[in-house]
Amino acid sequence: MNLLHVLEVALAFGFMIFIHEGGHYAACRLFGVDVEEFSLGFGNILVSRKWGKTLYSIRAFPLGGFCKPKGGDLSGQSAEEMYAKAPEPGEFLHASWWKRILIFLAGPGMNFVSALFILSFLFLVKGEIIPVEKPLLGFVPPGTLAAQAGLRQGDLLLKADGKDITNLDTAYDDLMPDYGQSVVVTAERKGKTFDARIERPAKPVNPWAAKDWLHGALSALGFGPTPSEPDLGIGAVRSTVVGEALLGNPARNAGLQDGDEITAIDGQKVSDWSQLSYLIKHTQADPLKVQFMRNRQPHEISIQRIYNGEFKAIGIMPEPLPAGQMTTQKVSLAKAVADGTAFSVNKTRELAGGIWMLVTGKVSLKDSVAGPVTIMRLMYHQASKWEDFFTVVSIISLVLFLMNLLPIPVVDGGQIVLCFIEGVKRSPVSVKLQMVYQQIGFFLIIGLMALAVFNDFKNIFLEVHNHIH
Repeated sequence: MNLLHVLEVALAFGFMIFIHEGGHYAACRLFGVDVEEFSLGFGNILVSRKWGKTLYSIRAFPLGGFCKPKGGDLSGQSAEEMYAKAPEPGEFLHASWWKRILIFLAGPGMNFVSALFILSFLFLVKGEIIPVEKPLLGFVPPGTLAAQAGLRQGDLLLKADGKDITNLDTAYDDLMPDYGQSVVVTAERKGKTFDARIERPAKPVNPWAAKDWLHGALSALGFGPTPSEPDLGIGAVRSTVVGEALLGNPARNAGLQDGDEITAIDGQKVSDWSQLSYLIKHTQADPLKVQFMRNRQPHEISIQRIYNGEFKAIGIMPEPLPAGQMTTQKVSLAKAVADGTAFSVNKTRELAGGIWMLVTGKVSLKDSVAGPVTIMRLMYHQASKWEDFFTVVSIISLVLFLMNLLPIPVVDGGQIVLCFIEGVKRSPVSVKLQMVYQQIGFFLIIGLMALAVFNDFKNIFLEVHNHIH
């Protein structure tokens, strides 16, 4: 175990929680709410000093911190305690309902802002990585737009509507036509040039859209069944070497490791990552029988796929491109911020979709909920690669942003619900109802945490038990 990496994980985890509480603190000061204590860390006080009305402290365990406003505790003081007496000026409950909403929003908001800042910084430092490999097609899955156009594995793409194609990763927008439109692709096969027309059908309609006004409104907001449409089906040639077997996922739990070369799925040989992905998604029977090579020795394991909301998966990533097949291009500060913002928004949307699938039962809680042990293992796993480490930290910050906005009483989102109801009815929600609300939320969180911790240790047990030497 690398103690430096452990320290990095502890400090990063603490930073994410501390920046959250810092948002609450700044909003309290902005709206005239006195803060009794603002602490870096938990446990026994190591150093403390009082400035004005606030005690600033550093505590023994640097895993976060807390902000304690006067007359109310954002970390979860009971409604009975908070409403025991009439609020006085400077106390949390003396602030109007909308100010309290903004105070609660400021914590998750800082998680989002910190993620955006980290990602923008990474884009600025790293620059834009551009593949320089030839636009040679890998496996073309049947039924995709490329397959329907007659393109095949091994075709060299030259132009899209007359525009030169330099590599497949940056040419997606040129190759994917608008709904109901087409793109003429010039390609080369066995030394001969030919044209192929990629046609995209009209935009599919959400099945809810025409039911009634309520379903129509929900479909306009993105709810309801996701209409399916063909994939483009264009990907570069990639080896079937596993770049990363993701923590807590079926492949790693079954014994697959980074660097293993997958050679067959259920006896069908694979030579390209696109083909491997296609077989994992579309093979009918479970579990999959996966054949692979490790240290020049053949192995076979069975892997039970999980549904990730879109398709069945086992949790593996391809190897990154070799250094000789990539070039780095510096980006401006404005471009870095734009890229960081786009990544943050898209990842937040993706994470929110995942939470919605959990709530609606489209994805199994049993298979998908991870706890603090898995999160810290993931951070430790990436600690030696600073770019990957900070990317993981930013994604976890976005997870904290969303989780704290859920309408569960013990997190900020639940308190925002109560403040909003107070604003609508022009009086606080009764203490009795708040107590019931808090108790329901408490038991819900305890249940989720128990499941998450169980999953964490189950995954560790499976990973160790199924380890292949």
